[in-house]
Amino acid sequence: MATGLAIPVGVGPGGGAAVVSGDDNDRKIIRTALLDDSNENAFQQNPGLGLTPIFDISDTVSKSRIMSRLVSIFQKFEAQKRYKLVQGSVNWATTALGELVLSFVYWNMESDNQRDFEMSFAKSLSTTTTTGSV
Repeated sequence: MATGLAIPVGVGPGGGAAVVSGDDNDRKIIRTALLDDSNENAFQQNPGLGLTPIFDISDTVSKSRIMSRLVSIFQKFEAQKRYKLVQGSVNWATTALGELVLSFVYWNMESDNQRDFEMSFAKSLSTTTTTGSV
């Protein structure tokens, strides 16, 4: 089972780097791929969702762009034999605070299990939050 550094990076109980494994590591990898991908290094651009879910109007055009990016990200995961997006499982919701909530089901190809994922996007950069669930 895959293990990786915890995000945010911290210190573990033994004094070394904090790590996560299993489903927690999977959710971390997916959340990281779906976060804002802006940076100043022209050679290290990521395939993330960018700022679209936070600042665009929540309409069918912006949701279709997000969906296109989501499919592209999961095609790369599938090529790496990590995760596969379950078609037809993507759902959209808006909270009372105006956050756009994206949820979907993915198939973990390593453990051969189906998992739920949910992520919310706040309306300003200072309050961007993400949540993952199993």
